[in-house]
Amino acid sequence: MSTPARPVTAVQVTDAVLAGSWVIDLRARGAFAAAHVPGTVSIEYDDRFATQVGWLVPWGDDIVLLTDTPEVLEPALRQLAALGIDDVGTHLLGADDATATAGASSLSAQYRRADWAAFRDASRIGAVTRRRPVVVDVRQLDEWRDGHLPGALHLPLHELELSIHRLPPGELWVYCRSGYRAGIAASLLHRAGRHVVHLDDRWDRVGELHIEVVPAAAA
Repeated sequence: MSTPARPVTAVQVTDAVLAGSWVIDLRARGAFAAAHVPGTVSIEYDDRFATQVGWLVPWGDDIVLLTDTPEVLEPALRQLAALGIDDVGTHLLGADDATATAGASSLSAQYRRADWAAFRDASRIGAVTRRRPVVVDVRQLDEWRDGHLPGALHLPLHELELSIHRLPPGELWVYCRSGYRAGIAASLLHRAGRHVVHLDDRWDRVGELHIEVVPAAAA
């Protein structure tokens, strides 16, 4: 059975992370990228929430939900209960707790978000400097086969946690179809100590911006 939501500080959240809990932040992925407690994972609440938790969190692991919007807790818990996950901690993190220590590396963290236009510009610079962005595609195999970026590394989101060690060193740009799964992936990579850029943009924008894609026939 889930525990009643209670206010919690960033220090207490850190303690839960260090104790081995999956502390899942339900806030919007942009808010998470701007400021979050190190070790927490971003799964923005919507109707896909429980599916992603079911894919990512090993059965039986301790789960704590974190949000600054108490209204999302009840529907989030209902989604998890439908999967048979009902022993969940819930905590309310105030806006001040989420951001007040943004300058203190022990309590707060952030990573960059970018759109496809920014990626295009980075790729052009990389073509000159011979340091092209390393890109990770976290979509499913059928999406990958429909077309992907040249040289992209394919690691579906549900396989990422156990495959981070396979990724090359350096900055990683992460994308999916809409930015939602890439936001989860970016938080997992950041939790693992990687320097990450979350490509928070729609895949169909790639064509609009004339970014090169390996087409379906060649994928």
